[in-house]
This record gives sequence, structure tokens and C-alpha cells, in this order.
Amino acid sequence: MMKILTKCRSFDDSALAPGHKTGNSLEANTAAATASSSTCMTVSGLHRYAVKGLSGDQLTRVDFDSAGDTFPDDRRFALLLESAQQNYKPGEWLHKENFLCAFSDPEFLAQFKSNYRIEKGHGSDGSQRRLLTLKSRSTGQIFFDEIDLQQPTNRERFAEFMSTESGKKVHCITSNSSSNKHTHQFGNTSSGYKQRNDTRTVHIINQATIDDIQNTLQLPFLQATRFRPNIVIQGPPAWSEFDWVANKQQLLEPESGLTLTVISKTVRCKGVSINPSEYPNFTCLDVPKLLAQHYPQHGPYLGVYAVVDAPGSMQIGSVLQLRKDV
Repeated sequence: MMKILTKCRSFDDSALAPGHKTGNSLEANTAAATASSSTCMTVSGLHRYAVKGLSGDQLTRVDFDSAGDTFPDDRRFALLLESAQQNYKPGEWLHKENFLCAFSDPEFLAQFKSNYRIEKGHGSDGSQRRLLTLKSRSTGQIFFDEIDLQQPTNRERFAEFMSTESGKKVHCITSNSSSNKHTHQFGNTSSGYKQRNDTRTVHIINQATIDDIQNTLQLPFLQATRFRPNIVIQGPPAWSEFDWVANKQQLLEPESGLTLTVISKTVRCKGVSINPSEYPNFTCLDVPKLLAQHYPQHGPYLGVYAVVDAPGSMQIGSVLQLRKDV
């Protein structure tokens, strides 16, 4: 078992200036409330997490072929705890407590840096290879160099390694083992499954909201990627994204026709208590507690989930338009 040597400095907000004890000022609330349906925003980040709990890949463009799609292979694979095998039913949503992931063991998984790519058109049958590279964040040691997770034997090898290193018996699972299509996502929210009978969603973070939190808590730096988004946007006022849920609004990429319908807010958990990129010297944030304390009007929520209702594409720099769900 790999010995994890980390230093986790707990964030203490007791020393904040009185004027910073509560975030999202009246001015910010007013700006959010007056954001009209013509609000435009720019895509500044695109991220895919092929294995639930591991680090993500930065993408420059994402294509959605049909309604219901999510990012290519986002959370296509997961490390299911053997103790939770009886809870797993293929095709159904399952709570993150059943997996080895950022929620159940964030410090362990933070020591790994992963890269993932899809190699299309491999073989005469047009099959694809799903190639994972896994290495140590601190030493750069490569544990797996483009291991093809499409192959069951390779998923077994990967699971054996993670079981040995974590001390927890796990199985690397996927619901799409024999198909190029990505029809099941081991995501963190049940909102898509409850509302659309589909586990696939897209997680959106507003950079202005991150900036507001950073200012309120007087943090030197707060990364949007700490919150594991698929899409980071620039432009809308801080916290205005919560109005999109209440008003059943959509995000439209006008050039391609891509349409995302915002369906729920994102409740935060201890899985974002640390930022893996800070390994091994973390600043530990009790995110749910801090959000509820400094933003009582919002509670422990940050970010929103959306579903794809019309196919299309987006890329870094794409301009999205906000409109009422029709």
C-alpha cells in the first residue's frame, strides 16, 4: 500500500474582517436579479473526467451527437467498492459513497495524475480504444501508460492496482463495455435520472461565483477546477446561475444549435475539501459549511447541472446565449 504523506492545513475563517463575513452583497444580488434573457457568456474551460474521482482532461472542443449526450466518456468508468457490489444495478444511478472516489477518499486519489484519450477507428470494425495514463503527482512515476480500459483484463489490472494502493477492494466498472456509445455516466447527481431517466448530465461552474467566494473568504487563489466542472463560463453575474434553475432556462450555442437545459443546483460535499493540484500541501476547505455560513441565502450549493436537449458543439471561446426553456 502506498504511504500518503500530505499536509492538510485547515482553513480558519474566524480572522476574516467583519465586512467579509457574509458573501453575495446586495449589489451582487441586484446584478443577478436583473440579468436578462439576453445574457451572453463565454466558455473558458472544458473538462472531462473519464474515471470517476481521478483528475480531468482539459478539452478544446466538445461535440454532442444527440439529445441526452454528455462529454465524451465523462465518468464512463468508476471504481466500485466490493462492499457495495450488492447496491449496483447497471443503468441505474448510484450514490458516490459506493465508490472509491473524491467523496470517499480525496487525499488518496489526489496523489495521482491521470490523462485519458479516445483512439477512434481502431481495427476493421471501427472499435475504439480508451487509453488511460496514470502517474504519481509527486514523482512522475508512471503506473500505467495508455492502458486500454475498453478491455476487461485491463480494467481488472487497474482495479487490482487501486485496491492494493488504497487498501480497499474495488472493481473497475463500466455500463458501456461493448459499445462506442457513452450511454451511462457514474455522475454525482441523481437529478438527470430522476427528471429524465438518464444518468448523463453536464456540470457548469460560473467563474464569477468562484471569484466572489475567493473574495469573501479572502483566499489567495481559488480554482474553478477544484469543483470538477465540465464547463466553466465567464460573463454572468455571480450566483445568477441559480436563477436559471428556478426559471427553467437554457444555454444556446447559436452557431451549432447546441441547447443545454439547466435542471438543478449542485450540492457540495467533502469531495472538494482539497484541491488535488496542491498535492501534497493542501488547504482544506469545509466547503458545505463555508457556503452555508457565508451564503445562507444559497446554502451548501455551488454550480448547476444541465442536460443536452439539442445536439451541437462548443469550444473554448464559444459564446452562449441564455433563453427561456420553450
